[in-house]
Parts: sequence; C-alpha cells; structure tokens
Amino acid sequence: MKNLLIFLIVFSLSYSSIAQVTVPTDLRPGTLDVTGFPSFSQSVTNAVSEAGQNDNINGFESDEFTYIGFVLDPTTIPILGTAVTSEQNCTANVFRYKVFIHMELNKAYEQTIIEAKTFTNSGNRFPAETLYDTAPPALQYFGPRDLYPENGGDYITIPTNPSQAIKIMEFIGCRTDIPIEFRIKPSVLSPSGTNNFEIFYTVVASLQ
Repeated sequence: MKNLLIFLIVFSLSYSSIAQVTVPTDLRPGTLDVTGFPSFSQSVTNAVSEAGQNDNINGFESDEFTYIGFVLDPTTIPILGTAVTSEQNCTANVFRYKVFIHMELNKAYEQTIIEAKTFTNSGNRFPAETLYDTAPPALQYFGPRDLYPENGGDYITIPTNPSQAIKIMEFIGCRTDIPIEFRIKPSVLSPSGTNNFEIFYTVVASLQ
C-alpha cells in the first residue's frame, strides 16, 4: 500500500481558505476547498443548573454545514504543451482519499467537546459520471465512486492533538460539496463570551 500526505488546511469561525501543494506525478496535485464554517450559541436558559451536572451532557448542533471538496488540479502535458482540465484528470486518475480531522481550541475551553459527522454517499461525484462508473465491477479497483463516513455516520469527537487526528470519511475519486455537521458539548467550566476554534483537515491519497 502506498500512501501520501497531500496537504493540510485550516479554517476558523472567521475565515475559510484553500490550500494546495505539489505531489509526485503518479498521484497528481490537488486542491481541497472549504466553504462555510460552524457557529454555536448557548443562552443562559439552556445551561445546566442542577448541581453535579455538566453542559456536555447536552449537545448543540451547528447552525450551518461546512462543505468540503477535493479535485485534482489542471495540468499540462510537458512535451505537447496540451492543457488537461481538472475534470479530465479526475476522470483518468481515480484514487482513494481519506480525510482526517483535528482542531485547536483555547486552553480555557479544553473541556469543551466538539464533534463532527458527514453522511453516507454525501456530496457530488466529480465529474458526475465517467467510464470508471460504467466499467464492470471487476475493473472498479476501488469499488464504486462513493463516500463512506466513519462511525456509521454518527458524530465523532474531534481530537485536539494533531498526532491523534481521526478519520472522518473516505471517498473514491474526486468529490465536491461534502457536508460536515458539527456538534458542541460545552463544559460549565468554559468561560462565557465568544471564542474561535480552528479545524484542520488532512487528506491522504492511497493507491489501494
């Protein structure tokens, strides 16, 4: 099995961005696009008031989805100088992509739990249909170009340690508009006010 770390991307409540790196030609360079960001709010009437209980018993889902997508970049055939579009590259080069997630959170909020999930076969294939999709199953070496969430599509706790980044999904071939929903379980020890946190995605491409 041959794995290669493609790139890392970060966003907070205040911005989103696109990251890109160059990788060996057997895997092709690609871009992860992130749009939207989670936001949460809790009023005093929603806070736990019973002694011995904690707010992280209850969860608050994000008001908006975050959408991510990964496509291979346009390239040029060196000798011919011929331009190859993202759609053509994604058609001709089908890989397995695994998405890992971790976060950075202010120490004052370190007892706050933030979870994330996506949904089975969510998002859109890019391009929508290729020869790979119509090939006999024996020739679809990764299986269908579908998306497979971890934990059966249930929420996964996001670790705060980069070395413990956890897989949230894997998908076959390029894919766009994958929704990610977040849930927060705050601690009664967390200070009131507004705080930003950063979510990191790591995409790993596999040839098997």
